[in-house]
Amino acid sequence: MKKYLVLALCLLILTVGHAQNYTEYFANKTLRVDYIFTGDASCQNVCLDELSVLPSWAGRHQHLAELPLQGNGQIIMKDLESGKTVYTTSFSSLFQEWLETDEAKVVSKGFENTFLLPYPLRPVEIEITLLSPRKEVRTCLKHTVRPNDVLIHQKGTAHITPHKYLLKSGETDKCIDVAILAEGYTPAEMDVFYQDAEIACKSLFSHEPFKSMKDRFNIVAVASPSDDSGVSVPRLGEWKHTAFNSHFSTFYSDRYLTTRRVKSIHDALAGIPYEHIIILANTEEYGGGGIYNAYTLTTAHHPMFRPVVVHEFGHSFGGLA
Repeated sequence: MKKYLVLALCLLILTVGHAQNYTEYFANKTLRVDYIFTGDASCQNVCLDELSVLPSWAGRHQHLAELPLQGNGQIIMKDLESGKTVYTTSFSSLFQEWLETDEAKVVSKGFENTFLLPYPLRPVEIEITLLSPRKEVRTCLKHTVRPNDVLIHQKGTAHITPHKYLLKSGETDKCIDVAILAEGYTPAEMDVFYQDAEIACKSLFSHEPFKSMKDRFNIVAVASPSDDSGVSVPRLGEWKHTAFNSHFSTFYSDRYLTTRRVKSIHDALAGIPYEHIIILANTEEYGGGGIYNAYTLTTAHHPMFRPVVVHEFGHSFGGLA
């Protein structure tokens, strides 16, 4: 019951109207910000990697400066001239999970992270903060973004990945847009992927609160191709060349399936409206993972696929523990 209420609250905050005027501060475009989170258990840093602009904004148009969940990290965007907070979002990351492992005590690593923000009309200051499990500040970074910066990379206007809608309930400003990506499907296997994506979509809307709020979602299946069929299973000595280089045995846990190649995920989605991401892995191995406001990754051909994809989406969409 508690999980149902959390998810329902997220849905209401993301889709119910509010007095703040989106068009006063933002264009109908997306600012994609790529960061590298680096460090070890004792010291962490956030580095700005790249700024990009996408041709439309699929995120929320209401409650722009409010958070439904705190997450393990936060991004705050302020109007540079007035200092007013105009947008905020929260997240968790694989990097922050890794910091709790024994490996993080003896070696430093870097992890890709990508976030989608509404594209500002005027210069803004962006502050990103990483929090500890006790909600203490681990590290933060402030940087200025000027919307007329010529080095902001334009993406999503050409070479758009083939895709089709499985559910189209309305315009992006009225609905939550979920993209389902193919991982480990060769071009010859895309019909199988679309069938798997249909199963994932039907499974999601067979459970509450998604079932009763189906008309608030758009679901698009994105046929991102891989050179090899299947995904990497390190414990079996199997390493595949796939769209997002995902693999099992994350942090040496056999069933934990993730990818650190986050930029490649978002590159595959450039030009397609999306807010939340489900990645389907073409394998019969059992496993998956869901990271709040990052992605869901789950196997498509295990007998437990239907309930697991909903379970993992609860982590990435609603931040459920």
